[in-house]
Amino acid sequence: MSATAQFSAMLRKDLIRELRTREVLASVFLFVVLALVIFHYAFGAQDADLTFFTGGMLWVTFLFGALLGLNRSFAQEMDEGCLDGLLLCPVDRVTIFLAKTAANLVLLLAIQVVAVPVFTLFFVERSYLADLPLLLAVVLLADLGICALGTLLATISMNSRARDLLLPVLFLPLIVPVLIAATSATTAIFAGDADLAGLAVPLVFLLAFDGVFLVAAYGTYDFAIGE
Repeated sequence: MSATAQFSAMLRKDLIRELRTREVLASVFLFVVLALVIFHYAFGAQDADLTFFTGGMLWVTFLFGALLGLNRSFAQEMDEGCLDGLLLCPVDRVTIFLAKTAANLVLLLAIQVVAVPVFTLFFVERSYLADLPLLLAVVLLADLGICALGTLLATISMNSRARDLLLPVLFLPLIVPVLIAATSATTAIFAGDADLAGLAVPLVFLLAFDGVFLVAAYGTYDFAIGE
């Protein structure tokens, strides 16, 4: 079986299991919506202009929501004994990483498709449809960085008894650069101050961040999942 076929099989397995159980989708979506409702009543009741806080509120919500899904990405494999069987298969372990990252990315994007319009209804006062391609580019690059780094760290922490605590401790400090770049770009888009030239720096930074951690995972994943 080729690497592409192995990748497709593992990705399909994760997505089908999630569609059957809906554990991650339901918990993360509920968390994201509740967080946005709390932000709405905490800040929106004052009738203040929150335009320059929108990016921060959105991405902080997505980061903590993603942590819930990342914690579960390997927990099910460990609890059901599937990981041992997967490691015994003649599969390149980097392919396992890519499939897990892709599955986490698909689930995060599925939640954002619903959450971003809800967020827009609560907090954004202007139409950003003209800047939608820029917003999609920011979201895709930031999500890829979140899922690549999160999947690698979830693999490292999965054998720890304190994995629910260890993953946030490792993940949150390292993801701060992505949070800063995505927040500044998203805020500019919602405020109507965005153009391709103005967002070049955060977009290039997000692309470089994604590349660094994909290369790091490629070089270290055999050791990370083996331990």
